[in-house]
Amino acid sequence: MPLLETSPGDDLFPGWCAVWAAGELLDRPDGPPRPAVDHEALGRNLLEPGGARSGTHRALVHDGEVVGALRLLLPQRDNPTLAVVDLAVHPDHRRRGLGARLLEEAHRLAAAAGRTELLVEVDEPGPGAAGRRFAERHGFTCDLAETRRDLLLPVDEERLRALEADARARSAGYALVTWRDRVPDALLDDRALLERRMTTDAPHGDLPVEEEEWDGARIREYEALHVARGRTVLSAGAVRDGRLVAFTDLQVPLADPRRAHQGGTLVLREHRGHRLGALVKAAALRSLVAEGLPVQRVCTYNEEHNAPMVAVNEALGFVVAGRLSTWTWRA
Repeated sequence: MPLLETSPGDDLFPGWCAVWAAGELLDRPDGPPRPAVDHEALGRNLLEPGGARSGTHRALVHDGEVVGALRLLLPQRDNPTLAVVDLAVHPDHRRRGLGARLLEEAHRLAAAAGRTELLVEVDEPGPGAAGRRFAERHGFTCDLAETRRDLLLPVDEERLRALEADARARSAGYALVTWRDRVPDALLDDRALLERRMTTDAPHGDLPVEEEEWDGARIREYEALHVARGRTVLSAGAVRDGRLVAFTDLQVPLADPRRAHQGGTLVLREHRGHRLGALVKAAALRSLVAEGLPVQRVCTYNEEHNAPMVAVNEALGFVVAGRLSTWTWRA
């Protein structure tokens, strides 16, 4: 059973994308799978020189059909020991050792790139997820456990108004700003600082990650990639003395906008205690309506020790809908 390199535009890549879609439909039938255009755009981005990440793809082929998919992502500006592994086996071909074959290839590619730590995320819709058993069996350690929470839309208006009123009362002196897809130039450097601080101030459990290098150019790369992947991103931020000090992102796949994903949310440590997280998250939800996007559900993930953000989400009406765990293999 050959394991072949693939990339967007070649004959194998549509089958590579189909493996992911089949697995996602099986594991979470209530939500649309990631469209092929998303994988294709990310694949092209990983091949562009000078980007924040590089990467490669492999397809496991049986009788001319792609039955397994591997993607390896390699940070280029920071975290030089890490490789991020995404792998999937088509549901019709699971429990035949194909996942182990893909993981063996990931180890080989990572070692060739000088990487000594592999990171893999496992979506866990319920107890006994196959991905968790796979990670345990292959020597990975669970270093970060997050709870998924979903919010069904529309938001209860009374609940939302109460949260907004409390946030406004405690955030005097801060201005609210919103944007779509591209942060205003005047706030670009501040947005880069916030993304950098996401890697130091937000909970990361025991993951072997270091501070990431972010600047305005990387933010623009990040924004362009979302557009290329078929997403629109609605953002809200809090500004004090002309500086962006808090933000949140909502990512909406335009091909099927029923489910939006909560991207990053961060308040700079020195500006916490003013309900800015609640302020910006409520504003982003209002933007969904203002932009006319027919989103039915928003999903988010929180490390359970992040009590302030969990409290904000519960106040908005988010309810537990599963887990996301991140696992590390160390050489």
